[in-house]
Amino acid sequence: MICAVYATCNGRQINLADGWQGAQACTEVPSGEVFCYDSTEEADAALPLIDPAGEELRAAAADAAAKTDAGILAFDDCLYPFVCLFENGNGGGRRLQWSADGTKQLGDWDFRDKASSGCVNRLTGGATVYDARTGLPDPYMSLANNFCYNFITAGYPGGGSFNDKADYLSL
Repeated sequence: MICAVYATCNGRQINLADGWQGAQACTEVPSGEVFCYDSTEEADAALPLIDPAGEELRAAAADAAAKTDAGILAFDDCLYPFVCLFENGNGGGRRLQWSADGTKQLGDWDFRDKASSGCVNRLTGGATVYDARTGLPDPYMSLANNFCYNFITAGYPGGGSFNDKADYLSL
């Protein structure tokens, strides 16, 4: 069952389950509000306005990373403290990002079976991507903090890859 996830996009409310209507990046902030933008650059620039508390965390994380060799994230397009999924490999295409813990049913976000890569840019918690199976255990892929993954090359139980198989995400 698909539930409505409403987002503010270009000054109007859209139901993501019905499509992104041209948006390229959507962000869920800790309050549960969702905002979508025409580009990832526009989404990143809006973060201080839609998540002011997170902006302080991002500044502290950037300062700490500049003082160390902690650059283990492979993709540049997943800011702290988010878990991101991307439509294409290597962090390309549409981007979804969340900072609040919980289970995200990707069909509600028009992203079921569409994720080809992902990043976890958090200090704790990690994330798990699942492929929902009827009557069988759900195959999953654990995503560690401070790493990015190409699902295109990530092994899938029974063969193949995890590409375009993510149905829900737990963080």
